[in-house]
Amino acid sequence: MLNEVAIKDVLKKIVEEGIDYIRIEFLDYSGITRARTIRKEHIESAMKSGVNFSTAIMDFTMFDTYVPNPLYGSNDGDFFAMPDPATFTVLPHRRNTARMFCDLFDENGNPWEGCPRGILKKLLKESEELLGGKLFMVYEQEAYLLKEENGNLVPADNSACFSTDGLDIQEDFVQDFIETMGKMGIETEQMSSEFGPGQVEINLKYDECLKATDDQVVFKQLFKHLARDKGMIGTLAPKPFSDLAGSGLHIHMSLFDEKTNLFKDPNDQRGLELSEKAYHFMGGILHHAKALSAIGAPTMNSYKRMVPGSWAPAHVCYGTANRSVLVRVLEPRRERRFEYRGADGTCNPYLLSAALIAAGLHGVRRRMDPGEPLDVDAGTLNSKELEALGIEWIPRDLKEALECLSNDTILADSLGRPIWQEFIKVKTEEWNKHFYRIDEWERKLYANIF
Repeated sequence: MLNEVAIKDVLKKIVEEGIDYIRIEFLDYSGITRARTIRKEHIESAMKSGVNFSTAIMDFTMFDTYVPNPLYGSNDGDFFAMPDPATFTVLPHRRNTARMFCDLFDENGNPWEGCPRGILKKLLKESEELLGGKLFMVYEQEAYLLKEENGNLVPADNSACFSTDGLDIQEDFVQDFIETMGKMGIETEQMSSEFGPGQVEINLKYDECLKATDDQVVFKQLFKHLARDKGMIGTLAPKPFSDLAGSGLHIHMSLFDEKTNLFKDPNDQRGLELSEKAYHFMGGILHHAKALSAIGAPTMNSYKRMVPGSWAPAHVCYGTANRSVLVRVLEPRRERRFEYRGADGTCNPYLLSAALIAAGLHGVRRRMDPGEPLDVDAGTLNSKELEALGIEWIPRDLKEALECLSNDTILADSLGRPIWQEFIKVKTEEWNKHFYRIDEWERKLYANIF
């Protein structure tokens, strides 16, 4: 529980900043932010005792429907959301309002078994003990700005990839976004107009894993909120248009002890300047890649992005300076780290960070060799060439990914069986709703042909 010094520090900030309302927030398994707003008079009590929520909220889908046969039913009781003082920040885009992210505890004051942020913190402690350093991450998110035109959603502009036009047209939004993030303690490094019209990428600065993951949660929220304030729709959907570029989420990972990069070895015989720990960590991620897809790319729409020739990964492999692979090692002239490219903005970042770490730690413990790096576009290889290289496809849809996750006992035990099984239930229910839905395009197609 929180100490008195941390509580008093938050109360002092509330007075100094003129805050009247504090949002206490956590993410469910679908990556949706759930919250209550607390009046300032009650925040001290909330920080000491937590705020109760029905555990059943974790078994809700993205459609806000309840899964069949849930572990957390109406008779299961509550967990208590305990605000983390380190995450207190004023929301510059909202009136007299601040926000705190929460860790979830049970009625006895112990960490609740189903808390995504809690399991990430647990695995970070394990990683520091095993690896002898701290994991750093940065999430790089691509996203679209849309507008409504004649009842349809279309890109908010027609700018070209890396053009100045896109940043000029969306200058008001982009600069407001960057300045607001800065006021919330999140540093951005660069921004660009991406491959799709109306698509942007705003890169955050790397940080320790928990902070970097919290920052991605802020990105998810703020992108939508500011776009809405400016009369647009901001979406992190992986494939909003069938004929335009998809939006990926790339996670860079590195390991440091003080100022030493533990993923670096200038004497690496493979020439990538990576250490054994780095190779084994990557080996674990590749070993669990198919199951990781369910967590990093957890929607039906996700798999419409990851197809050969699309600059999105469709195969389980790694390489350097190669954007067709699942795990990309950056060029030697840049700081030694690698990038997981198999996720998108529909994921729960806490579960993704936790799962990547769990897979990497398994690789380190088992000294898993990722094999040789791939130096060609994986999408150009035929089935015989892929087989000769030992390269497999990632799951082709969410159902296959969930089946892979269902069979991954290492991730199940690392994330905790309750999180693992309820996540699968939630995502299976979402898959069912998508799969059995008949839209107007399909209705017209079959009516006209048959």
